[in-house]
Amino acid sequence: MRFDIDLGPKRLVFASDMRGLRVEGREYLSGRDGLLIYDQTRNLRAVQVELQMSTNTSTLIPAFRIVGTPYSAYFDDRQVVESQNDITFFWEPSKLATFYNRFSTDELDYTDREPVIRQAVEFLRSNAQTLPLPEELLARMLEPARLLGFYQGFPIFDGSTGFAKLQSRLGIHLDPEAVMISTPLDRYEEDVYELAEGLSRETGLDYSKKKNRVIFPKDEKLLARLGVRSK
Repeated sequence: MRFDIDLGPKRLVFASDMRGLRVEGREYLSGRDGLLIYDQTRNLRAVQVELQMSTNTSTLIPAFRIVGTPYSAYFDDRQVVESQNDITFFWEPSKLATFYNRFSTDELDYTDREPVIRQAVEFLRSNAQTLPLPEELLARMLEPARLLGFYQGFPIFDGSTGFAKLQSRLGIHLDPEAVMISTPLDRYEEDVYELAEGLSRETGLDYSKKKNRVIFPKDEKLLARLGVRSK
C-alpha cells in the first residue's frame, strides 16, 4: 500500500512495506546501535523520500529536512530527538506527546492511516515557525493496558490499548501489523534480544533490531508460538 504527498516540486511517498526511509535507492533504519535516522540523514538532500506509513517523527522529520520543507525547531531539540530511543521521555508531559495524541497512527491499520498522516503533514507545514501545542501526557498512558497472557514469564499485551511499552519493564506487544518485544529501560535490553533470538529460531521468522526493542511480522506461526490469536 502506498500514497504520495506532493510538497511543491518535492514529494513524500508513504509505503506500508517500509520500516525507515529510503533516499535514491538507499534505505536508512534505526538499528541496535542506537544511531537514529535523524543523524544518519543529516546532510542528505533530495526531491523525493520514501518512508514508513506512520506519523512517527523518527522518519517524518528527517523526510521534511531532506526535501527542504520547513518545520518547527522544537523537533530538533536533542531531548525530543532522543525520545525515539529513550521512551521514558514520555513519563512527563510534552508537546511531542500532544502531537501524538492528535495524530498517532500506532493503533491504526494501514488502510486507515492515510488521512491521519495527511493531517499531520499539513499541521507541521502550517506551523513551521511556532508549535501551538500545550504540554500533555500521552493519552494512551491514561488507558488501562490489556494483558493477553504470558510467554516464558514475559507478559503479552494488546498494543491497541494503553501504553504497556512504556509501563511494563519488559513485554511482548501485539500491534495491528507487527509484534514488538521491548523495554523502556536499558538494563533489560539483552533480555529483549535473547527472547527474540529464541522466537526466531523456533518460528524461522526474521526480525528487525532497534535500541531496546525488536519487531517481528505479525505472522500466524509466531502468534501460535506465543499462544495468542490474531485480532
